[in-house]
Amino acid sequence: MVNPVAAEDGPSRRYPWLDGIMIKINDLSPVSNWSIWKVPDSLRTVNGDAYNPHIISIGPLHRGKKKLQSMEVHKLYYMRSLLQRTPDLHETLRSSAEAIEDFKGMVRACYAEPIHRRSGDLAEILLVDGCFMLELFIRYSKDDLRVQDDPLFYSSWIILALQRDLALLENQIPFFVLERLYSQVVESSTIGQSLPSLPELALGFFKSVLYINDENFRIIRRPYPHLLDLIHNCYLPPAIAVRSNIGERVSTQRATSLDVAGIVFRKGTKRNLFDLRFRNDGALEIPPLLIHDSTVSLFQNLIAYEQLSRGTAQYITSYFSLMSRLVYDRRDAELLESKGIIENDTSGWKDVSVLFNDMCKQVAVQDFYYAELCQDLNTSFGTRRALYKAALRKTYFRSPWTIVSVMAACVLLSLAVIQTVYTVLSYYPKH
Repeated sequence: MVNPVAAEDGPSRRYPWLDGIMIKINDLSPVSNWSIWKVPDSLRTVNGDAYNPHIISIGPLHRGKKKLQSMEVHKLYYMRSLLQRTPDLHETLRSSAEAIEDFKGMVRACYAEPIHRRSGDLAEILLVDGCFMLELFIRYSKDDLRVQDDPLFYSSWIILALQRDLALLENQIPFFVLERLYSQVVESSTIGQSLPSLPELALGFFKSVLYINDENFRIIRRPYPHLLDLIHNCYLPPAIAVRSNIGERVSTQRATSLDVAGIVFRKGTKRNLFDLRFRNDGALEIPPLLIHDSTVSLFQNLIAYEQLSRGTAQYITSYFSLMSRLVYDRRDAELLESKGIIENDTSGWKDVSVLFNDMCKQVAVQDFYYAELCQDLNTSFGTRRALYKAALRKTYFRSPWTIVSVMAACVLLSLAVIQTVYTVLSYYPKH
């Protein structure tokens, strides 16, 4: 029989530790709101450094790390400069703080893992980091607004490091925070009317490391979860170019094997990274890809984002999955480099075939966008290899006598080589 007293007490009175579980359950955010994740260990085991910031933390996930502390004072200097262009610095700061406070629930819901920080601490991170990013984009866009002796613009490596770090999946803050700060601080400032929209301003900062033509810097009016998603949108082909050949991954031959079979590799003229085309003349056109130290980290974070974000098109994952098959080892990489398809400008990846293969380790391709292309390559490869064998048979093995002749020639050639070797060896006296 159940004790009625115990039943009235309920499970939380009988088991006090359940209160902690209830608090954790109540703090959970809807899965559909997640847009910022920590990169899984399965991806980190391949190249963990690609996901870690080198000089600056943005948002709460890497806040407080010792090696990133030196940038905190620069954030405050940049924040002050941004606010000083407004009619009333203190009033703008107060209204911005109110806006950030209103967002705190929405912000926490964007992170896949709970943010164990007090509301005030999180609001301060968002406000300072958001203002810093806006001022950085503005100074990068307008030379005349850079402060004399600005240490962040002393050398190009600092800007390159900032471009790298601000594009990391774990180093993001929600884009709506930047939008609110942009409308309240920047648009009300003395330079507000002379600046482009926030997405255009942000993409201008990353443009030099993306190597995408102006056509791809299109601004689609939709909510962007964060900067990395904005960058991801630039790499996607325009809607008219999206093909319906989405399917399971189809393997194909490596580049050197395709080359031997007579398939020509040609440098594409399109700047769209994904516009690979197999022409009727047997040429595979591949747009040029410049690989440097910043793009390695960028592409790996974009792949991680595609892996974790529900409904995000996996074009970059598909692209590197295909390239990892074409560029199987150094010989394949050298072939594509000789054609101008791959330009290797990295300091740590002398053999880019290792890079391509590492890109796709521990990665699942759900929607492979090059299934039809691979099928065409496989068909052509089989056909051309069959034709090559047929031509060989027709030329050298069309009758039993020609087969005997070829075999005899091979035997005579072997005997001639052996005789030459013995002649050379007999020339030297034995000791």
